[in-house]
Amino acid sequence: MKQTAKPLALVTGAASGIGKATTERLLRDGARVIALDRSAEALAKLAATQKPRTPLWTTGFDLTNIAGIPNTINQLVKQHGPITWLVNNAGLWFTVPIAETTDEQWNTTVTVNLTAPFALIRALIPVMRAAGGGRIVNVASRNAFRSTNNVAAYDATKAGLVGLTRTAAGELTKYGIRVNAICPGVINTPPLREWVEDKQFYTAYTKQIPMGRFGEPEEIAAVIAFLLSDDAEFITAQTIIADGGQIACQDNERFTEILDLGPRRKSKRAKSK
Repeated sequence: MKQTAKPLALVTGAASGIGKATTERLLRDGARVIALDRSAEALAKLAATQKPRTPLWTTGFDLTNIAGIPNTINQLVKQHGPITWLVNNAGLWFTVPIAETTDEQWNTTVTVNLTAPFALIRALIPVMRAAGGGRIVNVASRNAFRSTNNVAAYDATKAGLVGLTRTAAGELTKYGIRVNAICPGVINTPPLREWVEDKQFYTAYTKQIPMGRFGEPEEIAAVIAFLLSDDAEFITAQTIIADGGQIACQDNERFTEILDLGPRRKSKRAKSK
């Protein structure tokens, strides 16, 4: 479905990090944006710093309130018109071993990272159908494919979000609704700011990333903007990994530099007997 009018996008977790960068990118590209976040203070700061060519509206909402999602969507549509773009960006994690993970931590992570995106998609299906189609991008994680110790709930929900993306795309394509996902690697966002500021840790960690650095929120926002655009009209049910090459390729020469082991010796080919 080619866009003929300025689309209306809903971005969750829009007040900081990737969500904020995505909101700003979509506004620059000419979309109208509803920025949803649980922090009213952060939303006010976001709105105060923007001078968009197209409208920006903010709405405070806690995504743990699954039951409130249908009414919130209905109200937003009544106020601003059909929402035809959705960016499920909001997410959280608790760093704790499985043996010590509480039911509350598990349930909160599942609710925000997986159930809320599902509920938002479900609530917007009739809206997008009536509008002639829509576009959805789910922000998953590199951890959907390579897990990290002590964040089991996060890893499970991000893998689930990739699965949800495929199923939703398969079901909704007949309505002109495209659904894709992006899996960011380590990105320079507020929760990871300490990693960046700790120069020794940052230098060591980035040896594991072929590009030698963390990604920036704006780089992820650019991929999201592409997936929402007409340029991606033939792309659905896909997941793009944007991690600087970390999953695909480990450079052992660089990796040994973390422990200052010096150049790795070149292995000699065994002689055949």
